[in-house]
Amino acid sequence: MRSAFWFAAALAIFAGTMRTTATAETRAEKPPQFETDVLPILKAKCFDCHSTTADELQGGLKLDNLELILQGGTSGAAIVEGDVENSLLLKAIRYEVEDMQMPPSGKLDDEKISLLEAWVKSLKSDE
Repeated sequence: MRSAFWFAAALAIFAGTMRTTATAETRAEKPPQFETDVLPILKAKCFDCHSTTADELQGGLKLDNLELILQGGTSGAAIVEGDVENSLLLKAIRYEVEDMQMPPSGKLDDEKISLLEAWVKSLKSDE
């Protein structure tokens, strides 16, 4: 009787572990979405200087939507769809360009940077 109890308990733990793993894998496979994942970061960290509502627009760059991000500002397109290494926005938030470290108030945490990288990587050019 006890062995049946332990078997059932072990089976329940194993099933729960498998469910958690599957959920994590499903989450990892789903690319970040602009509206729910990317836009909140941009609103919190970038919109004061880079949006249609900015008091004083910097660099001609508006980050309100994908069309504006692709249009870019005075330095060109903010992102290259699917190209993490050549996207200017990512270079700026990684602090790779000395005179273009964004946001200037302090570097984003690694989790936010990774999310933005995953978003750019998930975009595919229609060309």
